[in-house]
Amino acid sequence: MKRAAILALRWLLGLFFLAAGLSKVGAPLQTLAAVYSYQIVLPDGLALAIAHTLPWVEIILGLALLSGFFLPLTLAATAGMLLAFAALTAQAWWRELPIDCGCLDLSGLHPSLAALTTPGGATLRNIFLLGLTALLAWLARSPRAGTTKQI
Repeated sequence: MKRAAILALRWLLGLFFLAAGLSKVGAPLQTLAAVYSYQIVLPDGLALAIAHTLPWVEIILGLALLSGFFLPLTLAATAGMLLAFAALTAQAWWRELPIDCGCLDLSGLHPSLAALTTPGGATLRNIFLLGLTALLAWLARSPRAGTTKQI
């Protein structure tokens, strides 16, 4: 049962990150516009670098989650990205910015899921995904203290 839960969480998170990256990979200017919509002070070169690399980082994390490759490192990187995303969307929500979050649009699955692309919805989604990442890390820990097994 534990192995099935670990596998299901890995695949859920992996497919989410893979889809998010693939949705951005061919549209660096749209991703750049999303970066600027957060209204945080960034040098133009850094914003452009984020727009070009973020999709590939999400794709790599998605593939690493799906494969279970270096799971402890992958989970740490996933948690770090989700913390950053949650902080960015929360500050946009707090400031009532009309952002284009650059998020994966799930409204094609059901129209009510369009709420997840709003600053509040994206913040809550990122916190939820962070919780799933923490649960996965906890479940994947082996009985031996301080180690994590690959599943």
